[in-house]
Amino acid sequence: MSKVSLDVAQRLDITCRKGDTFNLVVNVTNSSGVTENLTSYSFKMQLRETDVSTLPTIDDSQMTITGSSGGVLTVTIPSSVMANISSGLYVYDLQTIKGGITQTWLTGVITVNEDVTV
Repeated sequence: MSKVSLDVAQRLDITCRKGDTFNLVVNVTNSSGVTENLTSYSFKMQLRETDVSTLPTIDDSQMTITGSSGGVLTVTIPSSVMANISSGLYVYDLQTIKGGITQTWLTGVITVNEDVTV
């Protein structure tokens, strides 16, 4: 029997610091290695305490997610939002929507380190 995986998500674990501006910049290419034009995509992202938590700790209304024609995906969470998150481990995923198709591109763990100056 053959198998087909429709899961295109890539694991990307991230470490950041409480109270600092979260600024993730990723260069996106397609499966052939060609830069992906991201201008026609919309994006959603959430951080949760666990993958079965009912409410997000941070959701896409608290961040800015943009994609450029040159394949640069940028996720920014302001320091004011990051100041209110407890240090610890969180799970996240980033979804794209284009032409009615939703795909999860990134998933992983975000480690938030404690900071002295918040």
